Amino acid sequence: TAGGTFAATTDYTGPTTPQNSPGQGMVVAQCLYLYTLYGGTGQIYGFTISSTGTLTPVNGSPFDASYMIGSTVGGTRAMIVNPAGTLLFVLDQSADAVYVYQIGSGGTLTLASSSPVFVPFSPENMATDGLGSYLYVTEDDTQNIPQLAAFTINSSTGSLTVIPGSPFSFGSYGMVQVEGDPSGKYLIGTTGSVVGDPHLYVFTITQSGTNAGAVTQVSGSPFLTATGFSPYAIAVQSNSGGDLVASFSITSTGTYNPVEVYQLNTTTGALTPVSGSPFTTLATGVWGQFDQSGALLIVYDSALTQLAPLEVGSGGVLTQPISPVTTVDGYWTVTDPN
Repeated sequence: TAGGTFAATTDYTGPTTPQNSPGQGMVVAQCLYLYTLYGGTGQIYGFTISSTGTLTPVNGSPFDASYMIGSTVGGTRAMIVNPAGTLLFVLDQSADAVYVYQIGSGGTLTLASSSPVFVPFSPENMATDGLGSYLYVTEDDTQNIPQLAAFTINSSTGSLTVIPGSPFSFGSYGMVQVEGDPSGKYLIGTTGSVVGDPHLYVFTITQSGTNAGAVTQVSGSPFLTATGFSPYAIAVQSNSGGDLVASFSITSTGTYNPVEVYQLNTTTGALTPVSGSPFTTLATGVWGQFDQSGALLIVYDSALTQLAPLEVGSGGVLTQPISPVTTVDGYWTVTDPN
């Protein structure tokens, strides 16, 4: 549908929740390269992606990630790339560390000389701002108030520098997942597994000065969700000019709520439900991804191991042109191959 290509791992035999997927997941860089991490063997596999979706191992693959052997698994965003697809970030949850790789010609990986960089807590997920200037790391902590670590990214070397004031905390709550919007001005977050918090949070990112990269809540945040349930996961439209935020939540009985979509006001940071949201007649899931064009939202049902491609129409309205596709247990990602 609309040129989307799926990739999925097939050799994982454990539970099918996102946190227990193979390694720390799969990511696509530059619409050209696919990377998947296998913590059990301490290796990162890299592939080139052809225009038809065929995968070919890149030179030097698999790459060493022996520090991951025996490390516990983070969340669905424990391995990410920057928006330009030139840097790969990997969480080592057991060591409270972030490793950075430079993605070179042909997709080869080179560990940044400054890696690893340590965070002052056990990390859960990562995100960059929409311009790739800053890295944000959420905390895996359900007992205390989780914090958010923030770093400036050197786009050439991959080195990370702590932003003044980091780690940040936000009163009585903490972010489980955050995502940057394409403008680089905002960070959208959810408390995730915190029961009884039916809100989405929006933070403005300081753009300049000595504390550039620091985050503060925008006026009106947090924003109440339409379903009245805590968003388990979110997805932010990543294409240039994209301003949509998708929210996925789970009911008290363990079923999935309808997908919600909000429009982000890139001047104020306010979130407004798009027409028809929540989309009660479409496929549901525990989390999802937008493709790079922003024209598709892929929704994952981990109970049925199904992927549902939803088309994003005018104003963010979702439609479902085909039935869900049954896949295999494990992690997945979507791309529009060059």
